[in-house]
Amino acid sequence: LETEGVIVEPETQMKDVFYISGYDYLEKLQTFRNGEFYVQDISSMQVAEWADPKAGDVIIDVCAAPGGKSIHLAEKLDGTGMVEARDLTEYKVELLQENIERSGLTNICARVQDATVKDPESVGNADIPCSGLGILGRKPDLRYKMTPKMQEELVKLQREILKVVCEYVKPGGKLLYSTCTINPYENQRVIADFLKKNTSFKKEEAIQLLPNVNGSDGFFICVMKKDDSLV
Repeated sequence: LETEGVIVEPETQMKDVFYISGYDYLEKLQTFRNGEFYVQDISSMQVAEWADPKAGDVIIDVCAAPGGKSIHLAEKLDGTGMVEARDLTEYKVELLQENIERSGLTNICARVQDATVKDPESVGNADIPCSGLGILGRKPDLRYKMTPKMQEELVKLQREILKVVCEYVKPGGKLLYSTCTINPYENQRVIADFLKKNTSFKKEEAIQLLPNVNGSDGFFICVMKKDDSLV
């Protein structure tokens, strides 16, 4: 990166993470075209860290486009297991496929799948869609587009998806819920309602990242484990 004129600074809290600046156009960088790195906010990178995948794990990432978290999870599997990155439309899956191909990883695939429709053969971990309210600093136009009705619809959708994907988790497996929002109705309240209705899951840990506190996008992550006695 430095030979291409990019300013590179190491991130002190996470391994293999760097802040880059001083470039005009990402896709002009040969290192990016070669798939030697992927760009995402440090808050998104926390998802793979918290998921803590083990060799051979099968992971399902729903609402996965453009694929940063999916690719990070596949990297952490070190060539083993499989990450299935899913999204609703052909367009979004094309974005996923483009990034997967650039990464050169072979333990990840992409497919079109409506996360609200049950796929009986699936097991693994799940990601959930969000409003994007945690990234107002990057996309200030969102504050003019979001309405209370839209928020209500998002919360309803998140509950529906969580209800479906929780069935994909094997006994002893993890269900990871993450959003890029700071809205408690989409985060803590969704989780509280889910755990009340699904007693086979126990919350292991959760975090709410705030832009003015954590130096990242606003982000929520919660890891839940399914009772391994349910065989």
